[in-house]
Amino acid sequence: MPDNGGNGGQGPQVKVQVPADIQRGVYANMARVNHSEFEFSIDFANADFAGQDPAGNIPAVVVSRIMISHEFMPHLLDALQENYSRFLTRRDIKGLPETDEPEDDSQ
Repeated sequence: MPDNGGNGGQGPQVKVQVPADIQRGVYANMARVNHSEFEFSIDFANADFAGQDPAGNIPAVVVSRIMISHEFMPHLLDALQENYSRFLTRRDIKGLPETDEPEDDSQ
């Protein structure tokens, strides 16, 4: 599931378009993953950790539910791992003395 747009000489390339009403995206600070015999579902939610009630419950609103097939799950996991690894590499390089870029401590 490459995200670089190149097809490396392999068959047709999928051209992903993001409609204007979806381009803004939604913020989620938690996710709940479930599965059935047929599919996986991922609920992305916005939890209000400051709004905890006296019983210790934290209110959360689902902002998006994604349903995917079992066949797609390994590809999604590979893409997430690859992109997270690239993110960590870039983040770690920024703090090295050999670079001119200061380390960003805002995370």
